[in-house]
Amino acid sequence: MNEKNLSSPLINETKAGEDCDDLTLLSEVEIKYKPEVKPKDRPRVTMAMEAYKLIKPFFEGCLYHHEEAWVMLLNTSCKVLGVARLSVGNQEHTIIDPRTTLQLMVKTNAVNLIIFHNHPSQSLAFSPEDIKITKNMMKACKLLNMNCLDHIIVGEDGYSSYSEEGY
Repeated sequence: MNEKNLSSPLINETKAGEDCDDLTLLSEVEIKYKPEVKPKDRPRVTMAMEAYKLIKPFFEGCLYHHEEAWVMLLNTSCKVLGVARLSVGNQEHTIIDPRTTLQLMVKTNAVNLIIFHNHPSQSLAFSPEDIKITKNMMKACKLLNMNCLDHIIVGEDGYSSYSEEGY
């Protein structure tokens, strides 16, 4: 790319030190001190929502057929380092092993992770086993100064987040 393509037209047309006499080339800016949309009415974008958008394509072939568990590995700034499939299960369950997950985190130098899995029934409710697995993963991560930020159940039309549900 050349530098000229990155500059705005106004900068390209005027030379350094010249005044711009044609004010029609300038944009008008309006500042409002009272926004029309109140903070409570603004759409709330959460980490879980953003993570769901990124991970959902990985579940395309299995959403209704069988359970799969995936992890998103993140650095200290919560930038995505990568995703990895932990396991492929059957209609009722899949395995999320803390040892395997922590091994992936250490190998990729990840500090944070988010666990994902689907329910072929499309129920977005956390089962008692899902809650137990998440608590165990959080404890295991804490031992190594790592964080399990969330566990998200992926569905066709939405998701359920462990952290947003307040478990």
